[in-house]
Amino acid sequence: MKANKTPIIGKRTIKTKLMMFVVGSLVLFAAVTFSLIVWFQNVLEDKIRQSAQQAVGTVTGNVDMFMRNAIKLSESIAADDGLLRLLRDNRDFRSPNALWPLIELLNALKSFSVINPYIDSIGIYNQYSNKALTTKDGIYSVPSGVTPSWLEVVKSYKGTPYVGVGLDYTAPVYSESRGLTLTIARLLRSAWQGDGADVLFINMANSVFRQLTGESELWPGTGIVVFDESGSVVYHQGTGAFTEAVRSGTAVSYFGADGPVYETVTLGGTPYLLAGEKSEITGWNTAMFIPQREIMKDIDRMKRLVMVVLAGVFLVSFLLFSILYVQIFTPIRQLIGSIRRVESGAGFTPMPISRMDELGYLQQRFNDMMVNEQRMRKAIYEQELRNKEVELKLLQSQMNPHFLYNTLDSIYWAAEESGNREVSDMVLDLSRFFRLSLSRGKDFVTVRETVEHLKTYIRIQQFRHTGKFAVEWMTDDSMMELKVIKLMLQPLAENAIVHGMEALADVCKLTIRIVPDGPWAVFEVSDTGIGIEPGKLRELIAEIEQRQDIGRRTYGLKNLYQRLRLVYGDDMRFDISGEPFKGTTVTIRISLSRLEERPHEHEGDDR
Repeated sequence: MKANKTPIIGKRTIKTKLMMFVVGSLVLFAAVTFSLIVWFQNVLEDKIRQSAQQAVGTVTGNVDMFMRNAIKLSESIAADDGLLRLLRDNRDFRSPNALWPLIELLNALKSFSVINPYIDSIGIYNQYSNKALTTKDGIYSVPSGVTPSWLEVVKSYKGTPYVGVGLDYTAPVYSESRGLTLTIARLLRSAWQGDGADVLFINMANSVFRQLTGESELWPGTGIVVFDESGSVVYHQGTGAFTEAVRSGTAVSYFGADGPVYETVTLGGTPYLLAGEKSEITGWNTAMFIPQREIMKDIDRMKRLVMVVLAGVFLVSFLLFSILYVQIFTPIRQLIGSIRRVESGAGFTPMPISRMDELGYLQQRFNDMMVNEQRMRKAIYEQELRNKEVELKLLQSQMNPHFLYNTLDSIYWAAEESGNREVSDMVLDLSRFFRLSLSRGKDFVTVRETVEHLKTYIRIQQFRHTGKFAVEWMTDDSMMELKVIKLMLQPLAENAIVHGMEALADVCKLTIRIVPDGPWAVFEVSDTGIGIEPGKLRELIAEIEQRQDIGRRTYGLKNLYQRLRLVYGDDMRFDISGEPFKGTTVTIRISLSRLEERPHEHEGDDR
């Protein structure tokens, strides 16, 4: 019939929505992916820039630190009184009388050179004699008529050190095979004045730069070049196009103004990232050239991989689209059909479930809901029948107490007339026990009534177990008028007598303690009976705290525990402790504020 037809949205509409969702998601995914790649590339370039500048700064700092130490060494030599005295007394190195003083002078210079392993030699150029004395080459002559090219520069510095590379005649001509050297030169002001002033120079091998810059590369193909203020290359390290650029002077031409530099340059058709810094000590520039392909190759590889992945995702998404459509629509249509049948009043038939995903879970929950609804209807009907049965039993129970009291009263007077005192006392205690148990239908009684009821029960048990146990009462009068639930302590005493003390041959002791403890009211029943093993104690506590009724051995304790939790809430404490052959203790702690609330009493009548 048309009225019962399940309204289903057209497949084309659902398909269009799903298509839009899939395509939109893929486009968004592609946009986010490329944005992340661009962001990652910018972050990587920034990190590389920082790393490159840090590396250049480290190299420059190492060179500056080394030069400071060398300059301090030159200052120490220039300030040596003994050395200056020898130079003052021996102005001409050519004099025969200067032989031994020159040996002393050479020994003094050697004492300074041994403290620094990077020093190649220390020497003094004597302008008056045109001779030089070094710790490595001894004394040698500068060719006659030749003046070292750096002499006038050193003189213009007026006592401050001059740093240069490859200064002529700081070593003999035959020693030039040692390679390019780094030299610190300064004037030595002896006691005499004039153009014949002596010059101190300290030669360091060019290999010291390799030790200061380090031989490891941050990235493959990275080159380092150090050049002075005139653009002359002091040191370089690298290969390929970088080396050719250094030789041709192109690498130096890219370096800009003072201060840190970071830019992109091209050397021999290869793009490089340039990072540079200028030394505060020497005025030299240190530049690092990093091949851009080494930096970007991971990003380029990632871009190609993302393109391949995106293409694959698009293809797989369209292939899975139709399957997804069917998987979503079919169970929804089945669920709508079942709802329609239930609404029309037809009998419910559980839907067959062939999947375990969210829609399968929804179908299963719908089946369970309908089964529970039918079960609840049946339970309500059965509960109505039980309520009628309880009402009938309640009417019958109104008669039972009078019949029981009258019977016990007759037995009591018969025992009194026959002089059987023990029987009469027991019957009297039993009568009181039942009367207090019924409590005229009240659910709550005072602590005093609870103690009186417990005493009658214990006297009956002592009559039954003559000489088996003694009782100790520890009660506080301030708690006697507080109201608690009925029959709160009797199950604990019964459990202690039956399970704790009956199995032990020795005379035992039963202790009842009802005292306040701060904000708590403490009700404790302990015995010196057989006790309980730790494993069984854990099982007992677990069974008591379970809601399901899985056994009869803990029925009394479990019933008491559930009543206490229902009336006094979760802050009630119900603890059981014990050790084998040392006894068992059950402690109930109830907040005094709970007892002072005076729970609503359900009064009854035993008429």
